[in-house]
Amino acid sequence: MTNYNDLIRKNNGVIYANRLAEYGITRHDLRNMIAHGLLVRLIHGIYVSPEKNVNEFWVMNEKYKNGIYSHNTALYFYGLTDRTPMKLDMTFPANNRVNNDYLNVHYIKKDNHTLGLKKMELNDGSYIQIYDLERTICDIIRDRNKIDLQIFNQAINEYIKRKDKNLIALYKYAKIFKLENILNKYMEVL
Repeated sequence: MTNYNDLIRKNNGVIYANRLAEYGITRHDLRNMIAHGLLVRLIHGIYVSPEKNVNEFWVMNEKYKNGIYSHNTALYFYGLTDRTPMKLDMTFPANNRVNNDYLNVHYIKKDNHTLGLKKMELNDGSYIQIYDLERTICDIIRDRNKIDLQIFNQAINEYIKRKDKNLIALYKYAKIFKLENILNKYMEVL
């Protein structure tokens, strides 16, 4: 069992079923680790050490590899809202269909799906896919009629105050999404 313990520790408590050959173990070895309580099945294809503190944001991103955190969830991560999202917002290419009660699912043309994509490290050392700050602002402007007005206004105001804002990127995205006139209107008011 020591080899298994070393393997689990070396992989930060996470074993992916599709990487067994890379780890130098077999499916039989995986079943043994589960039987001996060294691993538990988290979701299809992902096994974790029972001691591993699992982050829900990371789990959803692992489950939906082509989902990108967006809208209210991204606003929360960037500190542009103080409201914890009741459901997680994820954006998928339009040719995908996702049905999950814990998600607010958004769809976008495949060509624009990865525009503004970045990896964000969470406090526990795990990573998620999330849209950058400027893409997030464009997303909420595009969906402004579906977002709580108070959250929307707070996010826009907080964005304007930020020192790390990138107005060039914001206008580049606005042009791609054909939001330049609407963005200009909000910027003039502020």
